[in-house]
Amino acid sequence: MSKNIITLAGPPCSGKTTAGKILSVSLRADFIDIDQLIQHDSGHTIEWMFSHEGEKTFRAAEKRILAEVIFQTAGRTVIALGGGALLDTNTRKLIERETILFTLFALPETLAERNNGNRPLAGNSAMLKNLIRQREKHYLSLGRRINTENRTPEDVAEAIRQEVLPLLSPQDRPC
Repeated sequence: MSKNIITLAGPPCSGKTTAGKILSVSLRADFIDIDQLIQHDSGHTIEWMFSHEGEKTFRAAEKRILAEVIFQTAGRTVIALGGGALLDTNTRKLIERETILFTLFALPETLAERNNGNRPLAGNSAMLKNLIRQREKHYLSLGRRINTENRTPEDVAEAIRQEVLPLLSPQDRPC
Protein backbone atom coordinates (compact mmCIF):
# COMPACT_ATOMS: atom_id res chain seq x y z
CA MET A 1 0.00 0.00 0.00
CA SER A 2 1.47 3.32 -1.03
CA LYS A 3 -0.71 5.57 1.08
CA ASN A 4 -1.53 5.80 4.74
CA ILE A 5 -5.22 6.51 4.47
CA ILE A 6 -7.58 5.02 7.02
CA THR A 7 -11.21 4.79 5.96
CA LEU A 8 -14.14 4.24 8.29
CA ALA A 9 -17.23 2.56 6.88
CA GLY A 10 -20.41 1.27 8.45
CA PRO A 11 -24.09 1.98 8.84
CA PRO A 12 -25.48 5.38 9.75
CA CYS A 13 -24.99 6.22 13.44
CA SER A 14 -22.11 3.77 13.90
CA GLY A 15 -19.73 6.59 14.90
CA LYS A 16 -17.60 7.03 11.80
CA THR A 17 -17.34 10.82 12.02
CA THR A 18 -17.09 11.11 15.80
CA ALA A 19 -14.50 8.36 16.24
CA GLY A 20 -12.74 9.46 13.04
CA LYS A 21 -12.12 12.96 14.37
CA ILE A 22 -10.69 11.58 17.60
CA LEU A 23 -8.56 9.05 15.73
CA SER A 24 -7.17 11.73 13.43
CA VAL A 25 -5.98 13.76 16.42
CA SER A 26 -4.28 10.76 18.04
CA LEU A 27 -2.58 9.82 14.76
CA ARG A 28 -1.71 13.43 13.90
CA ALA A 29 -3.60 12.90 10.67
CA ASP A 30 -5.94 14.98 8.55
CA PHE A 31 -9.64 14.23 8.89
CA ILE A 32 -12.10 14.23 5.99
CA ASP A 33 -15.83 13.60 6.20
CA ILE A 34 -16.98 12.66 2.69
CA ASP A 35 -20.57 13.75 3.33
CA GLN A 36 -19.33 17.20 4.40
CA LEU A 37 -17.25 17.48 1.22
CA ILE A 38 -20.24 16.53 -0.91
CA GLN A 39 -22.35 19.18 0.82
CA HIS A 40 -19.64 21.80 0.36
CA ASP A 41 -19.15 20.86 -3.29
CA SER A 42 -22.87 20.88 -4.12
CA GLY A 43 -23.93 23.76 -1.89
CA HIS A 44 -26.78 21.60 -0.58
CA THR A 45 -27.40 19.28 2.34
CA ILE A 46 -27.39 15.54 1.79
CA GLU A 47 -31.09 15.49 2.63
CA TRP A 48 -31.80 18.15 -0.03
CA MET A 49 -29.79 16.23 -2.64
CA PHE A 50 -31.72 13.02 -1.96
CA SER A 51 -35.11 14.71 -2.05
CA HIS A 52 -34.48 17.02 -5.04
CA GLU A 53 -31.89 15.21 -7.16
CA GLY A 54 -32.27 11.61 -6.02
CA GLU A 55 -29.98 8.97 -4.61
CA LYS A 56 -28.43 8.19 -8.01
CA THR A 57 -27.15 11.78 -8.40
CA PHE A 58 -25.90 11.78 -4.82
CA ARG A 59 -24.05 8.48 -5.29
CA ALA A 60 -22.38 9.78 -8.47
CA ALA A 61 -21.14 12.85 -6.61
CA GLU A 62 -20.00 10.67 -3.71
CA LYS A 63 -18.06 8.36 -6.03
CA ARG A 64 -16.37 11.26 -7.84
CA ILE A 65 -15.41 13.15 -4.68
CA LEU A 66 -14.16 10.04 -2.91
CA ALA A 67 -11.91 9.12 -5.85
CA GLU A 68 -10.56 12.70 -5.97
CA VAL A 69 -9.79 12.61 -2.24
CA ILE A 70 -8.05 9.24 -2.45
CA PHE A 71 -5.84 10.26 -5.37
CA GLN A 72 -5.06 13.75 -4.03
CA THR A 73 -4.28 12.74 -0.45
CA ALA A 74 -0.55 12.68 0.15
CA GLY A 75 -0.21 11.98 3.87
CA ARG A 76 -1.75 10.25 6.83
CA THR A 77 -5.51 10.84 6.63
CA VAL A 78 -8.63 9.48 8.27
CA ILE A 79 -11.74 9.48 6.07
CA ALA A 80 -15.30 8.97 7.32
CA LEU A 81 -17.34 7.43 4.51
CA GLY A 82 -21.06 7.73 4.04
CA GLY A 83 -23.11 4.70 5.08
CA GLY A 84 -23.64 3.59 1.48
CA ALA A 85 -20.37 4.74 -0.08
CA LEU A 86 -19.07 1.22 -0.68
CA LEU A 87 -22.22 -0.16 -2.28
CA ASP A 88 -20.61 0.72 -5.63
CA THR A 89 -18.26 -2.12 -6.61
CA ASN A 90 -15.62 0.13 -8.22
CA THR A 91 -15.56 2.49 -5.24
CA ARG A 92 -15.24 -0.46 -2.89
CA LYS A 93 -12.30 -1.86 -4.89
CA LEU A 94 -10.59 1.54 -4.83
CA ILE A 95 -11.00 1.85 -1.06
CA GLU A 96 -9.83 -1.70 -0.41
CA ARG A 97 -6.80 -1.20 -2.68
CA GLU A 98 -5.72 2.28 -1.55
CA THR A 99 -6.73 2.51 2.12
CA ILE A 100 -6.83 0.66 5.41
CA LEU A 101 -10.53 -0.01 5.83
CA PHE A 102 -12.35 -0.38 9.14
CA THR A 103 -16.06 -1.07 9.49
CA LEU A 104 -17.80 0.20 12.60
CA PHE A 105 -20.91 -1.59 13.80
CA ALA A 106 -23.36 -1.91 16.68
CA LEU A 107 -26.72 -3.55 17.25
CA PRO A 108 -29.54 -2.09 15.12
CA GLU A 109 -31.34 -1.03 18.31
CA THR A 110 -28.27 0.90 19.47
CA LEU A 111 -27.88 2.59 16.10
CA ALA A 112 -31.57 3.53 16.18
CA GLU A 113 -31.11 5.09 19.64
CA ARG A 114 -28.22 7.19 18.29
CA ASN A 115 -30.23 8.34 15.26
CA ASN A 116 -31.13 12.03 15.31
CA GLY A 117 -33.47 11.62 12.36
CA ASN A 118 -31.66 13.84 9.83
CA ARG A 119 -30.49 11.07 7.52
CA PRO A 120 -32.13 10.73 4.12
CA LEU A 121 -32.46 6.94 4.14
CA ALA A 122 -32.85 6.64 7.92
CA GLY A 123 -35.14 9.47 9.01
CA ASN A 124 -36.52 7.46 11.91
CA SER A 125 -35.69 4.32 13.88
CA ALA A 126 -37.81 2.00 11.72
CA MET A 127 -36.21 3.29 8.51
CA LEU A 128 -32.72 2.89 9.98
CA LYS A 129 -33.37 -0.67 11.17
CA ASN A 130 -34.78 -1.56 7.73
CA LEU A 131 -31.73 -0.04 6.00
CA ILE A 132 -29.39 -2.04 8.25
CA ARG A 133 -31.28 -5.26 7.51
CA GLN A 134 -31.02 -4.56 3.76
CA ARG A 135 -27.28 -3.86 3.96
CA GLU A 136 -26.29 -6.34 6.66
CA LYS A 137 -24.36 -8.70 4.35
CA HIS A 138 -22.65 -5.72 2.74
CA TYR A 139 -21.43 -4.34 6.07
CA LEU A 140 -20.33 -7.80 7.25
CA SER A 141 -18.13 -8.13 4.16
CA LEU A 142 -16.15 -4.92 4.70
CA GLY A 143 -12.70 -4.49 6.18
CA ARG A 144 -11.61 -4.87 9.75
CA ARG A 145 -14.64 -4.81 12.04
CA ILE A 146 -14.80 -2.59 15.12
CA ASN A 147 -17.69 -3.04 17.53
CA THR A 148 -18.93 0.32 18.87
CA GLU A 149 -21.52 -1.26 21.17
CA ASN A 150 -21.18 0.08 24.75
CA ARG A 151 -17.97 1.94 23.85
CA THR A 152 -17.23 5.61 23.93
CA PRO A 153 -16.00 7.29 20.75
CA GLU A 154 -12.61 7.58 22.46
CA ASP A 155 -12.56 3.82 23.09
CA VAL A 156 -13.49 3.14 19.46
CA ALA A 157 -10.77 5.48 18.19
CA GLU A 158 -8.19 3.83 20.45
CA ALA A 159 -9.19 0.34 19.25
CA ILE A 160 -8.70 1.45 15.65
CA ARG A 161 -5.43 3.18 16.51
CA GLN A 162 -4.03 0.01 18.08
CA GLU A 163 -4.94 -2.03 15.00
CA VAL A 164 -3.73 0.51 12.46
CA LEU A 165 -0.33 1.48 13.92
CA PRO A 166 1.45 -1.71 12.80
CA LEU A 167 -0.09 -1.31 9.33
CA LEU A 168 1.26 2.21 8.75
CA SER A 169 4.60 2.56 7.05
CA PRO A 170 7.34 3.21 9.64
CA GLN A 171 8.12 6.71 8.35
CA ASP A 172 4.45 7.65 8.63
CA ARG A 173 3.76 6.46 12.17
CA PRO A 174 3.06 9.26 14.64
CA CYS A 175 5.62 9.72 17.39
